[in-house]
Amino acid sequence: MTRIAILTGHLARQRRRASLNWVADALARQGHRVTLVTVGHSWISWLRRDPRLAGADAPPRSGPVAPNFDTVFARSPIHPFSTRSERLDALLRPAHSLFARFWAPRLRHILAHTDRVIVESGAPLVLVPTIRRVAPHAHITYRVNDDLRCLRAPGWLVRAEPALAAICDRVSTASPHLAARLPHRAVTLDPMDRPDPLPAPGPDPFAPRARIEAISAGTTQIDMAALAELATDRPDWRLHVVGRLRHGPPSLPPNIRLHGECGFDDTVRMIAHADVGLAPYLDRPGVAYQATNSNRVALYRHFGLPILAPPAVCHPAIPALMGWTDRAARDRCETRPRRPEILPRWADLAARLVQNGPTDPPEYAATPPEIALNRRSPTVPPFASTASGASPPAASATASSSHSRPAFEHL
Repeated sequence: MTRIAILTGHLARQRRRASLNWVADALARQGHRVTLVTVGHSWISWLRRDPRLAGADAPPRSGPVAPNFDTVFARSPIHPFSTRSERLDALLRPAHSLFARFWAPRLRHILAHTDRVIVESGAPLVLVPTIRRVAPHAHITYRVNDDLRCLRAPGWLVRAEPALAAICDRVSTASPHLAARLPHRAVTLDPMDRPDPLPAPGPDPFAPRARIEAISAGTTQIDMAALAELATDRPDWRLHVVGRLRHGPPSLPPNIRLHGECGFDDTVRMIAHADVGLAPYLDRPGVAYQATNSNRVALYRHFGLPILAPPAVCHPAIPALMGWTDRAARDRCETRPRRPEILPRWADLAARLVQNGPTDPPEYAATPPEIALNRRSPTVPPFASTASGASPPAASATASSSHSRPAFEHL
């Protein structure tokens, strides 16, 4: 039995299931001993009425979740956050050392017998030097699920990311764009997957239907202005938004329906019966990674929906993605037939994250499974490194055993 710790900002019990929630469940079912450690919650976030807590199934706590699966939750005095002022962030940086100091004794206990640690992008990344110090025996994988710039991480953390990633034994991401930004010795492309089995579609939740039913299955980095423009341009469409909004908009077109936080099964039913998938991400630097890292995009592709997204997210290797600023693309969404794609399962990603050798992920584009399973892609594909202006790292597919500690030990 392998003992695995997952450091994430997500709660073990929450209605909006993140990728590492699915991975943790799958690892436990595969016979590993899993501890999901929720970091990035602090008394500051609590005082600011952290909206993440609104999506919790129950008040967060430590304890068993399922067989072979435990969770640890604690609030630190402070967590890495951005004030959106570079100068103020720099002044607050010494205070952020309290985050690592708070977690150091707890991680020493949690990781005492842990074999593998999976660290998600965001606040958990700050703890990598602490993990290496208190658990030098553990293999560390940095799972890059987000571009830190899009998470509004403080600038000092964005700049520190390559050096912090270098402490890890392996970097894993679904995005060639993110992989190209981290010149690590062992980078693997491990695509986002889907739950298996998915709930049955059930009866049509939209009846009586509008001419076109479109869904945004999530509100992360959402561009409500772009959604409002789309709704105004297509008054015979009905746009459904699933998820919590940090600030409710003052007014919206009447054909936008806000559903709030919904359970996963209800969300899947809406996607299964929708005509168009919406990925209304804010079009800002770094957003291109959502082409491969977005859970909602993966589900839209599974059900064969045409997908409207910012032009920066679109890539010819994923023809379902179309730029929403193109009125012709909006027209094509109304007539494009469903083209379901075969995507791997979360259990497949879980297995890849704990294997020692190179991964065998599907291609960036949709492929039949018999072809996808024979593709080997341990490093960054040429198109990604060309687009970013960087050269692909000379990465070995086998994790290095080097545990050198660079200058970010104080973080």
